Amino acid sequence: MKAHPPCPDHRHAAQVDAYTHAARRGLFSTDTLPSATAQELARYEQAILHLRAASHSLQWPFYTNTTFAADQHRYCEESIDEIVQTVRDLLERQQQPLG
Repeated sequence: MKAHPPCPDHRHAAQVDAYTHAARRGLFSTDTLPSATAQELARYEQAILHLRAASHSLQWPFYTNTTFAADQHRYCEESIDEIVQTVRDLLERQQQPLG
């Protein structure tokens, strides 16, 4: 049985994406948030990490349907961007005074 080459490691090109920028700026810090908001934010972050793993896997160059893999990779990246914006919106609402 012929061995396949390992999946290329694209982490060095690491998706310096909306999530990376937001995390560097502390957007995903839960230190000062109410418990329910912190839990929601942590779940969004977990979803992003899963999407990043899927996105990375979909960059493997040996899929028989490369167009499909590329499309799915793009959908993962777009979903990450949308989740980051949702977190921004959540935190903005959290900072607004009630009433």
